[in-house]
Amino acid sequence: MKSPIKILVILFVISITSNLYAQQFPSGYDIFEKAKNAVAIVNVYDENRNLLRIGAGYTYTADGQIVTSHSLVNGGTYVKIKVNDTEFAPSALYKIDRRRDLIVYKVDGNNLPFLPVGNSDNVKIGDRIFTIGNPKGFERSFSEGMISGKRDFGAGKVFFQFTGMSSPGMIGSPLLNEYVEVVGLISSRSYMNESINFATQINSLKPILESTEVKNYSVPNFFVYEKPPTNFNIGLSYESMGNHSTAIWYYLKSLKDEVKSDTFRRLAYCHEQLGNIKFAEDYYRKARELDSVN
Repeated sequence: MKSPIKILVILFVISITSNLYAQQFPSGYDIFEKAKNAVAIVNVYDENRNLLRIGAGYTYTADGQIVTSHSLVNGGTYVKIKVNDTEFAPSALYKIDRRRDLIVYKVDGNNLPFLPVGNSDNVKIGDRIFTIGNPKGFERSFSEGMISGKRDFGAGKVFFQFTGMSSPGMIGSPLLNEYVEVVGLISSRSYMNESINFATQINSLKPILESTEVKNYSVPNFFVYEKPPTNFNIGLSYESMGNHSTAIWYYLKSLKDEVKSDTFRRLAYCHEQLGNIKFAEDYYRKARELDSVN
């Protein structure tokens, strides 16, 4: 029979070990509480303000840079972003990289809660990861999983494969490590097959995120109801998101409202991006002719 002293020593060691384990491996609740206010709810609407889809994003800087997935907003006209229970319409589109499925908006906020960026090179297969998103519109749903693979699809597209919640409402959600650092951005690629989840590794996005070069494109404001958006502005929105074919359609519609050289220049640029060089040359010529008249 063990002596009372030995039993006390064993209990003490177990207690110390448990405390060390708890400190080393934070609970999911702790991670959720630290991250929840910096995870954004991103709603995407068409030109008539009909809801197209719901996803997520996160606050990258305290002054209001919001990171999300380009595929989430592609094809939409308006974007509404909710951070820490405050709704914003983006004041500008800051950065965009369609190839890496990344878009960064700017909202007019100050001292917003934000998430630090981690080092995705340090993430190993089997590591715990966490996500917060809006599946089926259920806001701030928390999920825990683990890294199940690393995939390189070429052209700078480097992904984590992971287990956890799978739903279109998770597109744009940050993938978090145990230090509540962003190590990935959940991609639309996950939902080609809803049993497999992918997130773009954050290190492949850092060159864009850390770049001082910004686009600073204007975007239609969801909350401005007094004056409906013009066809020209809707075209600009689609063009800024890389949807040049749809942009062309709206620019052509806008010519029925008002004929101006800027519209011809935008048409020329979009056709140029699509490889329609003859159309581009014709529209550039029309823009020059109109400028010379005015």
